[in-house]
Amino acid sequence: MKKLLNKLIIIEFEDKKSQKGILINYSKDWFLIKSNPVDFILDGYTVIKNYNVKNITTNDDTELLEKAMKLKGISVDKKIHKISLKNFDSIAESINKTFGIFSLAKKRDDAIYPGKLKKLTDKKIILTWIDLKANWGKNREFTKEKIRTIDFDTDYLVSLKLLAENNNNY
Repeated sequence: MKKLLNKLIIIEFEDKKSQKGILINYSKDWFLIKSNPVDFILDGYTVIKNYNVKNITTNDDTELLEKAMKLKGISVDKKIHKISLKNFDSIAESINKTFGIFSLAKKRDDAIYPGKLKKLTDKKIILTWIDLKANWGKNREFTKEKIRTIDFDTDYLVSLKLLAENNNNY
């Protein structure tokens, strides 16, 4: 894995669609990537649970994308290196403290759950939900073991947070 640090990788899963990004850090149970959702675009960061990972690869396309990103001068925010990958709780707490908002995803790719950390228990994470219009809502509870990815510092989440902080005066 060390040879893949700071490289654009593809993480292939047995049970869901692949994810691409620049590998920033990893632990036994987690990967931290700067997300590459499409083409030459990087958007935020994703912590991915090392669960049902089938393969981690690079190819000619990832090398070309990586070269383009280097030419554009894209770098990793220094705050990112403070994100602890020790365990789920340390990940959630450090992201919440540094960014104030994140989203959780389970196995399904089409549903995300954005919010800020309210509470952690042995088996659950409780988020204060933020809706699509940037209104903070009720608390939502999730089973930690079902969480597959945690996204943060994406354009979408930053926008929701800014709108919420400015009382939706737009």
